[in-house]
Amino acid sequence: MQLQAFLLSSILIVIGMFWWNIYLSKLLYSVTQLNLSYNYIFNQSSQYLFIIKPDGSLLAINQKALLDWDIIQQDILGKPLSSAFSIINASIQGKLQDAISQAARGELVSLNIELSQKEDTVSKYDFLLTPITNEKGKITLIVAEVSDRNQVVRAEISLQKQLLQVCFDRASIGLAIMDDQWRHRIVNKTLADINGKSAEEQIGRTVREILPKLANKLEAIFQQVITTGESIRGIEITGETPKEPGIIRNWEASYFPLPISNNLTAIGCIVLEVTKRKKAETALKTRLKQQAVVAQLGHLALSGIELRNLFEQTTVLVAQSLNVDACKILELLPEGNSLLLRSGIGCGDNLINKATVEINFESQAGYALLSGKPVILDNLNEETRFTGSSLLHQNQYVSGVSTIIPGTQKQPFGVLEAHSSKQDQFSQDDANFVQSVANILSTAITRKQAEDENRLLNASLEARVKERTQQLEEVNQELEAFCYSVSHDLRAPLRAIQGFAQILIEDYQSLVDDLGQEYLTRITTAAAHLDTLILDLLAYSRLGRTQIQLGQVNLATVVEEILSELESELQENQAQVIIKTTLPVVIGQQSVLKSVITNLIVNAIKFVNSNINPMIQIWSEEQDELIKLWIEDNGIGIAPEHQERIFRVFERLHGVESYPGTGIGLAIVKRSVESLGGKVGVFSTLNQGSRFWIELPAFQLTVNSEQ
Repeated sequence: MQLQAFLLSSILIVIGMFWWNIYLSKLLYSVTQLNLSYNYIFNQSSQYLFIIKPDGSLLAINQKALLDWDIIQQDILGKPLSSAFSIINASIQGKLQDAISQAARGELVSLNIELSQKEDTVSKYDFLLTPITNEKGKITLIVAEVSDRNQVVRAEISLQKQLLQVCFDRASIGLAIMDDQWRHRIVNKTLADINGKSAEEQIGRTVREILPKLANKLEAIFQQVITTGESIRGIEITGETPKEPGIIRNWEASYFPLPISNNLTAIGCIVLEVTKRKKAETALKTRLKQQAVVAQLGHLALSGIELRNLFEQTTVLVAQSLNVDACKILELLPEGNSLLLRSGIGCGDNLINKATVEINFESQAGYALLSGKPVILDNLNEETRFTGSSLLHQNQYVSGVSTIIPGTQKQPFGVLEAHSSKQDQFSQDDANFVQSVANILSTAITRKQAEDENRLLNASLEARVKERTQQLEEVNQELEAFCYSVSHDLRAPLRAIQGFAQILIEDYQSLVDDLGQEYLTRITTAAAHLDTLILDLLAYSRLGRTQIQLGQVNLATVVEEILSELESELQENQAQVIIKTTLPVVIGQQSVLKSVITNLIVNAIKFVNSNINPMIQIWSEEQDELIKLWIEDNGIGIAPEHQERIFRVFERLHGVESYPGTGIGLAIVKRSVESLGGKVGVFSTLNQGSRFWIELPAFQLTVNSEQ
């Protein structure tokens, strides 16, 4: 048993030692890998690193410090940190040692010093001393991190140079530097592309060698910059370069001096290609000029100018705007087979209204009419669509534009053309401009034709109006004769009947029984009623012929006069009139208004129940520069369905035996108010009275009216 226990203990010990060795091997491997990692980081750092003992002696130096400062590690290990520097004075040694002592006490120390190196150079360094403690908190090492500020500055300068070079090379504007002999020293790609040669081809070559056609102008500019020492900015350069010979291009350039030494000055130049912009500006100016021409011609067309003068000014303005030799207006003749030269410039004055152009596919104008769209001719000598009219060949015109002048729905008026002796003179924008002018001509032509038609119609209408006026005058004369006949010839027998009946009643009363006397009374009453009816009809008919003269009418004065004239009738019927508001001044005619208001007040007295005394209220309202005069009564009222009927002639709602009258009074009121430019109406409820109203313009007191 003891042997077995011993063997078992021995086996366990062996196993334990085996696993312990494995653990130690792994631990040793980890430590080795850690040391390797530490050494790699230590030696690959971009900073200068030193490991120092608390007493200030060196334990290790990284590879960057050894290589940059040309130090042999074995020579300075164990020595003070200051020995790593070739030249260091006592003062700096003292500062460095004090900093190490502070770090040995556990402080994080930073220090800025200047140190002398080989070749009498002075470098500025930043020191950062970091104490390192063990697991017991004891400081065992100090790590010194040293940064060379000069090196940082040099790195920044190098980076800036690289960025400047990239910007210079990739700039979208041309950049170059030339010496005092006008030779290119530096040229970026953009300027090389502008000049049409690679940057390498231009280095060392003068402006005259690269741009011979621009050399004189550029050399004069360079000489001015060198002589004055002042920059020339934003100067415009126009000319050709080897890139596109024969093509005129535009640039904006700036030149400035670059002093290199007291006796040497270079020239910097900045060049911006503006050819496209210049073309766009030129095109815009042209379009603006053309728009001004369109506006001017539009104004002329609206002014009613004669077509001949409009055509002449159109051809001149279009030719000037397009800067071409000729412009023509051709009118389509009625038979539709040819065009007549109505107006033109650059085609001979002796041909105006004489020369014609056949409508076929041989002439440009005929081709435009037949195709129904504008035609642009670039070069007549190369044209395949048509051969051109004799007018073109005689004047040696080779380019042009033709547009249709719209006319009526049946056919166009003609063609507007412009031509030049230069090739490729016209663009689509020019065609649009000419078409705009053609549309203006079309509007003027259509308007002129309409004016001529209207003139004929007006002449015919004037004759018809004159004839109808004569007829109306004759009718009015007949009506006046009729009215005279009614007022004299018809009323005379009525007065005789009325007079003889009255004589019978008064002188032969004893000879006539009661029934006869009743008949005589009815005869006199009917005659009087008929006489009143005739007078009302005459009054109504005269309203249409009465000359209305509008002026200011004081309603208060009118009502006062009416009440004065109706005083006996008011007393007889025990009627009461109340004026509720101050009555204003209106625009009207006093005599007409007096008749209207009198009629309404008399009706208010008349149309009441027999057991009620008339009560009449008068007031006014003003709204939107209009005056509404109200006349309210307590009479029998009017049913809603009859409130429009009562303003018609001979419309009566009650018999003569109930309420006397002719049925014309309110018709006269309506026609009278309307002749004054006003309105009349009524609000009424049966057996509850009526409210008649008259609406007329208010009199506005202005400076002129005061005067």
